[in-house]
Amino acid sequence: MLLTPPYEKFAYAYDRMMKNVNYIRWCDYIESIFHLYGLEPKKVLDVACGTGALTVLLASKGYQMTGLDKAVGMLEIAKQKAEKQKFQITFQHGDMLNFQLDQQFDAILCTYDSINYATNEDELNTMFKTVSNHLAPNGLFIFDITTERNIVEHFHNRTFSQNHQDYSYIWKNNYMFHTKMCRTFLTFFIREGELFRRYEEVHMQRIFEVSTVSNLLKAAGYNMLSALDMYTFNKWNRSSDRINFTARLR
Repeated sequence: MLLTPPYEKFAYAYDRMMKNVNYIRWCDYIESIFHLYGLEPKKVLDVACGTGALTVLLASKGYQMTGLDKAVGMLEIAKQKAEKQKFQITFQHGDMLNFQLDQQFDAILCTYDSINYATNEDELNTMFKTVSNHLAPNGLFIFDITTERNIVEHFHNRTFSQNHQDYSYIWKNNYMFHTKMCRTFLTFFIREGELFRRYEEVHMQRIFEVSTVSNLLKAAGYNMLSALDMYTFNKWNRSSDRINFTARLR
């Protein structure tokens, strides 16, 4: 058994395990937010881009895309996707908390719960400030968070598993109410020749209240423009499983 960093071995099966995610809808929603706030971005940074599903879709719409991720395994797959579809996308290895790209972007995205990997308010504050250093004047910072309701209703004390010809996985989740942390244990068995090798990953995600996110955005120099129930233009509510935020620097 090998303990690997989050998403390094997950990358092998990530797209197949997440095939239910409607990235086309996500892409359209992001573009609708651009239109809502009168932004016509050229350069867009996708922070924690993963295997580049959303990055490539946005590139197909004509945006000049840059993707950044901490997991080398995810980036390798993202690069393969871009090359296969002949898109000129720059992919950078880096941590969302403290990356330095020496350029600014018209829009910066951080989607699909990635913000929740900031495990405390100090880390989230650092991430917001790092993003602000790369955001062009009048640019938009668009990101989402998963909610406590989503974790408790759909993941807490639940185990998911599947067997496939070349891999199997066991996905166990536990939410710690007192710390607002969700701990996920992922066990993969990946075929290597005639045998399967076992890999383990531990993922930790923090649940943040909207008020906390709002206060940290303000402290980092942003105006929070909206906090919406995902895929809609309705204000978030206690039934929201995911909340989409849009902010702009003051």
